[in-house]
Amino acid sequence: MIKRVAAILLAAVALGLAACGDDDDETTTSAAEETAAETTGAEDASVSFVTPEDGATEGKEVTAEVEIENFELAADEVGMESVEGQGHLHFSMDEGKYDNSKYSGENGKLAEQLGVDGQYSPSTEPTITYTGLPEGEHTLEVYLANNDHTDTGVVAETTFTVG
Repeated sequence: MIKRVAAILLAAVALGLAACGDDDDETTTSAAEETAAETTGAEDASVSFVTPEDGATEGKEVTAEVEIENFELAADEVGMESVEGQGHLHFSMDEGKYDNSKYSGENGKLAEQLGVDGQYSPSTEPTITYTGLPEGEHTLEVYLANNDHTDTGVVAETTFTVG
């Protein structure tokens, strides 16, 4: 299942990146228009952490789970046209520091394949597991991303201690 999701995400991102190439269009966009474009696709959507709870103490293996409302995780639609309330997740541990295969497993391998390791670990499931995290305080963020990889503007954060 993870390999299938990884293959789908990889193909979709490749298509999305090909479509994101430079064009010589001289069109300018206002800051308000850019903000509106970045937050399209998730009206009334929300995401929140179930685990780890904010302020919790965890072991070196941390499985995060999120609850999502009014947003559908759609693995088969990654890289496709943006559809209101549909997409995937981007998890980011300590601003991406632990988003690679060493720490976030299959999600991190996919991040490496996509060239986004060190930024986030993509996921089409509401859970992710990080292993081997060093002791101390960590902050995990999750973002709802549209099918076409644009940011919905919906984010949640939790801070916990490994110790």
